[in-house]
Amino acid sequence: MIDKMSPIPIYFQLKEKLQGLIEAGELKKGDRIYSENELCEMYDVSRITAKRALDELVKDGYINRLPGRGSFVQGSKIEHQLSNFYSFSEEVKKKGMVPSSVIVKLEVIEADEFISGNLGIKKGDKVHYLKRLRKADDRLIALDRSFIPLTVCSRLTKEELDNNSLYQVLTNKGIVPERATEYFYAEIISDRDAELLNMKRGQASLKVGRKTYCQERLIEYNYRYYKGQQYSYSVELK
Repeated sequence: MIDKMSPIPIYFQLKEKLQGLIEAGELKKGDRIYSENELCEMYDVSRITAKRALDELVKDGYINRLPGRGSFVQGSKIEHQLSNFYSFSEEVKKKGMVPSSVIVKLEVIEADEFISGNLGIKKGDKVHYLKRLRKADDRLIALDRSFIPLTVCSRLTKEELDNNSLYQVLTNKGIVPERATEYFYAEIISDRDAELLNMKRGQASLKVGRKTYCQERLIEYNYRYYKGQQYSYSVELK
């Protein structure tokens, strides 16, 4: 039951209990989750508390509200063990889900100091800038930005990316991503990015930066913000 004497907010305790049921598989993807009234009766909490707990689960991507029908489980977070080179699309497929992307922006820009430094090119050099929302089974997972020098790939079109992953498009052009280095941060995202990810302003996100190589050539700099607790990484130490 809920510990009302605990310093931990009641809504948070309730949210954690429901999240635990989802991650343990007791509430499965597609199941209707308890209504606010049901939660009030089950846990002896106020309707405001029940609503906030459900709101937090929606924000973190564990449940989805369908108007007139109720709230339904979207599933637990995607877990990835860091060992070998991977792509987002392939990892989602391994979990039995369907990956998809929504292209927010695709254009050629001049590299600023930040981008040129991460790509090892000159400031002002032309790069493809690709901004995408990444999904799994139509569940919003991350906001993704990729920067690829025109000297690596001279042409990149929306039509190509609508039907293939970025790495597949590059591979089809003879530019095969083979390895990468990644960096992990916790960062407050901008108001605009928070809006795209349906997150609260001022909320922290897991940021993953990546430099991708074809043989010894640096072909892409990418950074990605994950929504809520949608995705987790683990490392096996030997």
